[in-house]
Amino acid sequence: MAEKDEKIVDGGDNDSQTTEREGWGKKIDFVLSCVGFAVGFGNLWRFPYLCYKYGGGAFLIPYILSLVICGIPLMALEFGIGQYFAKGPTIAFEHICPLFSGTGFSMIFISFFVAIYYVVILAWILYFLVASFITPLPWTTCGNPWNTASCLVRNASNANESGTSPSVEYFNNRVLNMTSNPDDAGPVKWDLALLLVLAWVIVYLCIFKGVKWTGKVVYFTATFPYVVLIILFFRGVTLDGAGEGIRFYLQVDVSKLASADAWREAGTQIFYSLGAGFGSLIAFASYNKRSNNLLRDAVTISLINCGTSFFGGFVIFSMLGYMAKQQQVPIDRVVTQGPGLIFQVYPAGLSTLPGANFWSVIFFFMLITLGLDSQFAMVEAVVTGLTDYWPKKLLKRKPWLVLGLCVIMFLIGLTCVTKGGIYVFDLFNTYSAGTGLIITVIFEACIISYCYGIKRYSNNIARITGKSVWFPWKMCWFLLTPLMILAVFIFSIVYYSPISYGPKPSKPYPWWGEFVGWLMASICIASIIVPAIYKLIKADGSFMERLKKLLFVPLTEEEILGKESYSDEVGKAMEESNVNVYRADRTGPSYVSNV
Repeated sequence: MAEKDEKIVDGGDNDSQTTEREGWGKKIDFVLSCVGFAVGFGNLWRFPYLCYKYGGGAFLIPYILSLVICGIPLMALEFGIGQYFAKGPTIAFEHICPLFSGTGFSMIFISFFVAIYYVVILAWILYFLVASFITPLPWTTCGNPWNTASCLVRNASNANESGTSPSVEYFNNRVLNMTSNPDDAGPVKWDLALLLVLAWVIVYLCIFKGVKWTGKVVYFTATFPYVVLIILFFRGVTLDGAGEGIRFYLQVDVSKLASADAWREAGTQIFYSLGAGFGSLIAFASYNKRSNNLLRDAVTISLINCGTSFFGGFVIFSMLGYMAKQQQVPIDRVVTQGPGLIFQVYPAGLSTLPGANFWSVIFFFMLITLGLDSQFAMVEAVVTGLTDYWPKKLLKRKPWLVLGLCVIMFLIGLTCVTKGGIYVFDLFNTYSAGTGLIITVIFEACIISYCYGIKRYSNNIARITGKSVWFPWKMCWFLLTPLMILAVFIFSIVYYSPISYGPKPSKPYPWWGEFVGWLMASICIASIIVPAIYKLIKADGSFMERLKKLLFVPLTEEEILGKESYSDEVGKAMEESNVNVYRADRTGPSYVSNV
């Protein structure tokens, strides 16, 4: 049974009402949901490649530093926001800093945009899953209607010949049937469109009942990928050439750390892989008991996520080493990243194993479960944000709200399943969680640190959890984490180049590609700035009075009561830092003044 809250004050309808907020049935539901959200395709198709490219084991140095300075503190920060205020991002930031309350809406816009294209990957995976039951696997042979004259099944006897792998042609010419350039959208591919419908139906059925239902679904979807990864690991390390692939993956080259690129990529990978700024972590934490040890959860989930990335590298590179040995080519000839790894290279390797159909089926089924959890989390962030802001209108109609969002995102997502859909997909992938996401997280970190106040925030976390907040947490939140996010932002500007598709010579996008991309980023940023300007104009008093009133919120009734009543045991231990403990429920704070 899911637990229910006591009274909660909602603010989005400009009135107060008492509602019941659902909660996780068990603590493990929350942990698995967060792990499922954080662990996604990037853990397999991005991290191993970066590790290989930037010095093997040496890359772990900037990666772990980024995890400690930025990744774990950001996750803990968002857990604290959701758990303390017992609200999703749209209402939580109203309580933290009214002037920049639009930060919460920026987060749900980001999740909305990413969810549109992320589910398209699931449609591609479903396509491959169905095809995995065909013998022989259709991406293993030439001579099919979708193959070209340059198709070449590479082996030891033709290693030096030039040609295109049948797996590459299957993905580009059969699955995508892609047009020649980004300016040509082409018609909708109805086979992919139907699979996109199926993917959205699966997502809807898994989340429409709320977190108490989703929390049960993730028991399977969050754990099954680990079962398959372990199976693939033991199968992979027994293959001829696997050792060379793993050596290639971990070979230490400290000289690569002299490059700024290694540090930039490490910071960026940590920043994106843990899912900060999407609102999902805040939404999930808002359903926790307020006494939950959120700092321990942040450390645990972050380490699981990064450990999965590291372990996934063994699974990937053992297979790449085997493929290089089979084809008698250097490993760097078969190494790649992104969708090409899981749709072209790895399936080609699995197809050479005995029982190829079996390995292909479990691999693509694993990818479905890997992607579903992340999709659940992003849709849930949007739903929670909207139902919290308009509870009277939407809370009782939540299944219909979820259905409406799924339909809207499906219709927009149809642009990604046309013959030129891969270019639209790449556009979403580049801009939907790019500059807009980084700026949103900068606002999030800064308003907690410098408007709400680190001391106040830390005291609140200590009060509800009964655990003191150590100084390193405060140092990261106040200084190190914002600086690291700012560095990621600066790197993204310095290394920015107009979008193009594919390896060099890449295909440039027409003018509208840049326009649509920056429009998505601008919507996220505008959702913070425009409401701030509006509130400053509408508020009473002089400009400085209005600014102060909207930047700094008064103490809540909870904080005032906390100062008046120490608990006998924990209060004495925290007395020197002015941290107090009283009740720990999930009702959220009530504000007693707005002056």
